[in-house]
Amino acid sequence: MLKKNSTSLASAFVIAILILGGYFRFITYGDFRLSVSNPDTSTYVESSKAPIFSWNIFAGFRLFTTNLLYKVANDADKCPIPAYSAPAIGEERPRELSPCFDSIVRVQNWLAIISWGFLAFIISRWLNSYFAKITALLIILLFAFTPQIAEWDSILSPESLSLSLWAASLGFLVELSLTLAHNRQQIGTKIFQVKLAAWIVVYVLWIFIRDVHLYTIIPTIALIALPLFFRPFTKSVPLIVIILILCGVFILGYLSAKDGTRATNGPLNNAFDAFIWPYPARVEFFEQYGMPNRDSAEFTKWFEANATKTYAYFLAKHPRFVISTLWNSSTEFTSGFIQPYYDASKIPNRNSLVLIGEMVHAETGAVFLIDALLLVVLIIMAFESKNAVWIAWCWLAVWLFSVALASLLPAFFGDVSGTHRHIFPSIEMLRLFLWIFLIQQMDALLAKDTEESREKCDSP
Repeated sequence: MLKKNSTSLASAFVIAILILGGYFRFITYGDFRLSVSNPDTSTYVESSKAPIFSWNIFAGFRLFTTNLLYKVANDADKCPIPAYSAPAIGEERPRELSPCFDSIVRVQNWLAIISWGFLAFIISRWLNSYFAKITALLIILLFAFTPQIAEWDSILSPESLSLSLWAASLGFLVELSLTLAHNRQQIGTKIFQVKLAAWIVVYVLWIFIRDVHLYTIIPTIALIALPLFFRPFTKSVPLIVIILILCGVFILGYLSAKDGTRATNGPLNNAFDAFIWPYPARVEFFEQYGMPNRDSAEFTKWFEANATKTYAYFLAKHPRFVISTLWNSSTEFTSGFIQPYYDASKIPNRNSLVLIGEMVHAETGAVFLIDALLLVVLIIMAFESKNAVWIAWCWLAVWLFSVALASLLPAFFGDVSGTHRHIFPSIEMLRLFLWIFLIQQMDALLAKDTEESREKCDSP
């Protein structure tokens, strides 16, 4: 009876923290309808005008998910695009209430609260000790609701959607993988299949926010296929169906990116200007793979059809260039990501919130080292223990780490214009990785100590 009461009290405490965290987020950053646009906002509106059932809704200048959301602002008369903020040239604007765009930022704000609250709840739910549960809740909510992330929800750009849908996707994966770790028979139940379908929808919506997200399908398929080599999941129909769906999504994304030439209309040109044209030896490499003279009439056609894949092959064949470039740009990965588009100094207690945010958004290269060490520890524990729960946590860690890298590297090398903003979501994935798996390790240690204490008490 005592244990039951204790569990009920802990559950009530968890729910109370979630409600208080959501309320704090709701009242802290001002009216959810206030927004500010950036130089790219008009392109999202223009791209969203494609018919919903047309190929251009995928192959336009912007991707399906943002096209879907920005359809709210398609009426040029009722929804005039607000003047944008351009901090790079010193033109910073305040947040304003803009017709139609108020609906877009409301979606971004509410989605952020729901997605991050969901992730915090799911992580907490699968931890054992009450201390670890509460710690996970507080850390994840602080991570999401401090200015480093929360202020981006007012900006008419894809960063808010990217972070929120990723958080929801991770929450569903944690729930699915740890459910299977505790009971493999759950894979055939309707409730599990509903959760699985929900994850697929959220993950696909996240993929079609930015082209770089498409690359995360490759490690995701590989990791989902891995259980098929082991007896309990051999010939598992749900896993095979997921793999086929993701293969279809990858093909759709690849073809839409190719037809839309999103990468070559600006981003890839910028990358070539920075990394290729100034270096004759690199230019020669591309010429060996069919690139015509830059000044020839055939160049544009070749560039649109072949530049992306040839550039990817160049990066794969030159790891020293990749590593040295990343090393020389290390400050990009260890800096803060406070939004620069509007003055948020009037937000109550903002200086304190930024300081708290700096504690959970560690601006140091040590994050990457600790992440790598945690990943190695989880892999070792999964192999040595052969425990299904440890294997599930290891699987999740490998997925999160590989997805962060698979989106980070193309974002960094694919467009040198606005690199800081482009790599922001991937860096935040790696920063949250540290907290999730550090708390998981702490929880495992506390559980082990508790079990050993019980054994000592039970011994004569």
